[in-house]
Amino acid sequence: MPQPSGVGGSRGLLMTDHVISLYVSATKPGYIEHALTVSVDEVVVDLEDSVPSDEKDSARDVAREFLRAHPGVENLIIRVNQPRGTALYDDLSALVPLGLRAIRLPGARRFEDVSRFFSWTKEFVDQSSVRLELMIENREIFSDITRIVETFPQVKALTFGGGDYLADIKSESLESLWEAKRQLVAVARECGLPAYDTVFSDYHSRDLVFGDALRAASLGFHGKSVIHPAQIPVTREAFSDACS
Repeated sequence: MPQPSGVGGSRGLLMTDHVISLYVSATKPGYIEHALTVSVDEVVVDLEDSVPSDEKDSARDVAREFLRAHPGVENLIIRVNQPRGTALYDDLSALVPLGLRAIRLPGARRFEDVSRFFSWTKEFVDQSSVRLELMIENREIFSDITRIVETFPQVKALTFGGGDYLADIKSESLESLWEAKRQLVAVARECGLPAYDTVFSDYHSRDLVFGDALRAASLGFHGKSVIHPAQIPVTREAFSDACS
């Protein structure tokens, strides 16, 4: 998992590097194979939002077979299921013993949700080897972020889940979305962590993709998630322009 380099902040944060993450659903194994051939910093195999509830087991099987076939892939990260219910434990028990160490955790609402995640990973691996990107998808989690980061040094980045955040606050306001982004960037900076922006759903318009990424970079995000390979060079260009 790429990390910003240099000095500054409690975890050596310097706002010079940016990380582009490409989401790929675990329901599409061919897409995962293709994603590893494109120039992207992280390939995020998704077991959560893009996977219907009745396909969770089969998607997990795809991720398991992929880890077996590609041991030690450094830029692979898996977005597991939310802390509530049994799906997250099933994800961890199936994948962590096979070498999964880079994990994106969605849906946590409080400190206890993250603590439960680490208590489960401890059953399968030394916790110090886990690298976690914590997704911020609701208003409630903001009050516990500092405590989480101070307690669990395995948290290496904060990522934003924009669609879920708007659903949580029952709003469609883009200004509400950007206000939450500003808050997340500020909290991440205080914690000495990089912050990665949410996806932009329109991948057909280069100008819209560029404008959204440029605004995120100018706000202080260190990277962004994308949903289509065509968004990668445009997003990277926007972050480079913002840093120049």
